[in-house]
Parts: sequence; C-alpha cells; structure tokens
Amino acid sequence: MSKIRIMNGPYRGREKTLGEKALTIGRDAEAGIQILDRSASRFHAEIFPVGGMFFVRDLESKNGTYINDERLGDEELLREGDIIKIGTTEILYEGGAALTDDDSSHRIAYQDDPDVLSNTLEFRIDVLSDIDELKEEPTQENARSLRILYQVGRILSDTNEAIDKDVKVLDYLIGAMPAESALIFKREASTGKLVPTTVRTSGPQVHPVISRSIIKKTFSENKALHSANAQEDERFERNASVVQKGIRSVICVPLTIGGHTRGVLYLSRGAGGGAFDQLDLELISACAIQLGLSQHMLEQRRRHRASLWQLMVAMVRSLELRESCLGTGERCARSCVALGEAAHLNAVSRERLRLAGLLHHVDRFGAGDPAKRPQVLAQLEGVEDLETVLPLVRLSQERLDSTGPLKVAEEELDIEARILAVAAAFESRTTSDPGADPTTIIDELIKDPGLDSAITHLLHGCHLDGSLYANGDKAP
Repeated sequence: MSKIRIMNGPYRGREKTLGEKALTIGRDAEAGIQILDRSASRFHAEIFPVGGMFFVRDLESKNGTYINDERLGDEELLREGDIIKIGTTEILYEGGAALTDDDSSHRIAYQDDPDVLSNTLEFRIDVLSDIDELKEEPTQENARSLRILYQVGRILSDTNEAIDKDVKVLDYLIGAMPAESALIFKREASTGKLVPTTVRTSGPQVHPVISRSIIKKTFSENKALHSANAQEDERFERNASVVQKGIRSVICVPLTIGGHTRGVLYLSRGAGGGAFDQLDLELISACAIQLGLSQHMLEQRRRHRASLWQLMVAMVRSLELRESCLGTGERCARSCVALGEAAHLNAVSRERLRLAGLLHHVDRFGAGDPAKRPQVLAQLEGVEDLETVLPLVRLSQERLDSTGPLKVAEEELDIEARILAVAAAFESRTTSDPGADPTTIIDELIKDPGLDSAITHLLHGCHLDGSLYANGDKAP
C-alpha cells in the first residue's frame, strides 16, 4: 500500500492513500487532494495505478510538475521517497496507508461501554420541540446562531451537485461552533449498521473518540442528546476512559431524511474548549434538519434522473430495434461518460453527456418515406429535464472545421460538444465496421482535423484502461 504526504504549505501533514483509481492533485476543491499553491492549476497532476505500481503525469498544467527537481515530461514511475513538486508545494510518495485522510473512517476510535449512559453518565436528552426556551438569550448568541444557520442554508442551497455539501457543512461547523471533530453517521442499507460517511476534524492530528452508546441512543430514540462538561463532573469518575480520552462535551442529534431517522450528526469538543450548552444543542439540531432536507431532495433528484434515464433508454431501444442498430445510443453514452471522467468534468456535466450520447442519433431515425420521419427531438422539447441536453444533441455532428450540418464555428463548441462529437464519431465508425480494430479507428479519429485532438487522445487512453467499455447503466 502506498500514500502521498504534503510536506509543506497550508495543508502540511495531510495524507492520502493511493488506491485503484487515479488521484488528481490541484488547487480545485474537487481535486483528489487539494493544495493551496498559486502556481498550481485547478487540476495540475495525476497519480494513477498500473499493475500495482503508481505513475505520475502532468495534466497540461501551466507551470509544470517536477519529480525530485526535474521537470516531468511524460509519465514517470514513482519510487518510494520521490518528491513531487508543484509550485512551492512538495509532496512525498511513500509506503503505508494514510492515517490522516480527512474522509477516512480509520481515524476514529470507538469507546464501547454499555454502561456509559445508564450507570455512569447522565445526559440531558430532549426532543427538539421540547427544548425549553432560553430566557434572556444574549444578543451576541442570537446573532451567532442566525449567522450559522444562514451559512449552513447557503451551503446547502448551492445547486452545484459536484460539491460534497456534507463536507462543506461540517467544515464550517468545526470553525463556527467551534468543535474539535464533526461526523455524520448513516445507516448502511445492506447491514443496518451505523457507519461514518463524513469525518472532519479541526486538524490532521485529531483522531475522534466516539461513544457508540451515545450514537445508538440518539438513533434508536430519535432524540437530541447533549453531554456537558465530562472532565469536571464527578459522575465521570467511574468511567476513567472518557476523561483519559479527553472527551469534554458532545452533541449528537438525529439526522432525518424523508421522514425517517437515517443517521446522526455528532460534534465533540476536546479538553481545550468549553462545554456545549443548550443553545448549541438547539442550533445543531436545526442544522441537522437542514442537512436531512437537503439529502432528501438530492435523493429525490437522483431517483427522478434514474427514472428519466430508464424511460429514455426504453424509447431509444424501441427506435433502434426498428432501425436494426440496437445498442448504438447506450454505447455512445458509455463513451461520453468515460471521456467526461477523463476530462475531469463534474457529475452534472457527465450526466448531461450521458443523456446526449444516448439521444445523439434519434433525430435521424425514420421508417419508409424520409419525409415522414418522426421529429423525435421536437417531441422531446417539452421535457423540462432535457432542456440543457437537446441543444447539445443537435451539435453531435458538428466539426471544428465548420463542415457539420449546422456549420457551427469552432469557438462555439464547448468541451461537452467536442466530447459528444468524438464519442458519436467513434460509435458511427464502430457500427459501420463491427470487425474493425478499435485502435485503428481511434488512430483515424486522432488524425481527423474536424475533431478535437485532445479529446481523441483521451479516447485512446480510455480504450487502453478499459473505461470506454465499463457499465454505462451506472449514473455518473
């Protein structure tokens, strides 16, 4: 097992375990590991596995990537002790698993004492609606609570689905409350167990200590739970492990999604901070309600998109069966998703490309008299979910040299249109000559001046790593 570790800069000490998927490094928050360096591109470099070894390549960055002070040309095999340098940031490649991954559940230590609630600890447990109103709340506390609720709502209202909103919210709560650690546990559908899905801490050296008893009670009874100052309360004397581990104050509230308790939101402060109070309990409960509503809306959108995809697939298959080209749309959709992932497009763009790939040819279907061909695209214009997809579909045959049916100029073709054009061309040539070697077809596409050469080279890479032929039924 191998990992990388940031050696300097704002994220010094941050580590990331390398696995079966490629890991991007860059300034963007969506990069696999983010670095805050002015010389870094949004997606600057990439580490990828080949046969148990790891290679690094530059992603056409402006300032280049260096390995042991030598500028990286093409791809290079990483050896233990190698230093990847991006701008002034140095990243060490070494063996072992990362212990400080921000999203790693391995950082969590559990305290599993069944008597922690019944015999030793006394917690104030309240249903949110039963929390007594505080008298003479300080104005500053009111302002702080409103500010936190506003910022959490602002994060959750972001329409960019590529952003992990759980991470953003927990990061904000750690700084605003403040808290030493913030975690979300959700019930796993297959096993029924509560597992950590998001883990955030105030620093890479912090390893959360979690009480299973607190989590179980909160989840099973659907009640907000607050433990006050554990280290100063004499009732904790019989549970020395709590004091030794530095658990000072905990808030654990239910996470309700779609009317059902599906997990908990857990915040803790260590020995260095004051205890949470009743207002904090109420505030975090309100944040959990917002998180639950956001998760419910996201799940509803996913179900809706899955239903739309199934409906579109059924329609396209019916048309293709009549035209004796069954599977053409789904293969093109699969290629679009692979190219979108290789180009580091976000999930929204990849989903749009998947639908556009599926529908790329439907306006050319007809039966008998060409003059009576069904205007499928015109009929689909009334589907609200396709309003951003259909304009892309109409560009599927456009070319950079403006020789396509609509004579669209090169500058009007964005990266999604260029990806669709390459995927559609690859599918067209593969369908017309099923026995042809895919590598030969791709080499011809690379030489085609009407197609984006960077995209056709990505197509070649997707062919080599097999992603071009992965299951296209899975949503991006």
